[in-house]
Amino acid sequence: MASEENWLRFNKKAKICYLDCETFNLSQNFQINRPWSVAVLKVEGEQILEEIEVFIKWEDCKFKIGEGAARVTQFNQKTFDAKCINPKTAFEKFWPVLQWADFVVGHNLLRFDAYLLKGYAEWMGVDWKWIMDKIIDTKSIAQGLKLNQPYRPDTDNWLEYQYRLSNSVVKGIKTNLTLLAKEYGIPAEENFMHSALYDLKINKQIFDKMKFQIEK
Repeated sequence: MASEENWLRFNKKAKICYLDCETFNLSQNFQINRPWSVAVLKVEGEQILEEIEVFIKWEDCKFKIGEGAARVTQFNQKTFDAKCINPKTAFEKFWPVLQWADFVVGHNLLRFDAYLLKGYAEWMGVDWKWIMDKIIDTKSIAQGLKLNQPYRPDTDNWLEYQYRLSNSVVKGIKTNLTLLAKEYGIPAEENFMHSALYDLKINKQIFDKMKFQIEK
C-alpha cells in the first residue's frame, strides 16, 4: 500500500469496488440483522464500469425495517417486493465484484458493513478473510485527516491504522458523507442521501479527492 508504484493516486488502472449495505437495524450481528440491499460500483481508475444493486428477501428470518429506518434509507416496500431476490442469487451478483477488485471502498466499512459481509459469506459457506486486506474506509481516513493523524507508510500497517482511527471518536469531529461532500465542494442532494447507489457515487467523488491527502 505504501509505495508509489501501487498507491491509488499513482495507479490509474486500480480496480475498485465501492460498496454499501442497507440493513434492517444497526446491529453488527448477522443473527439479528441482515442487509436488505447491497449496492456496488465497479470502477477501474476513475471510470464506473458497472452499477449493481440487489434487494434481498431472507426467508429464514422475519426482520422488519422500522418506520424511521425506512424513511432514512428510502426503503419502499412496493419497489422491494417487485425487485427482491433470494440471498444466494443476490450474493452471486455482487460478490464477484469484490473478488475482482484490488480495493473495496466504503464509508464506515470497518465498523459496520464488514461485519454483515462476514456473516453473509459465512451463511453462504465461502471464505471472506481476503476482503480485509482490500478495505479502504473513507470514514476512518476522514477521521485521521481531521485529527492530523495521516497514514505514515514507514511505521503504520494500513489496516491497523484504519481500525485505530475508526475507533477514535472525538467530540466535535464529524465525518458523515453529507458533511464531507460539502467540505470537498461536491454537490449532494440531501433527499437522496442514504440511497445506496447515490451514496456510493458521492463516496467515490470524496475518495477521488481524499486519496491525495492520505500519506505524509
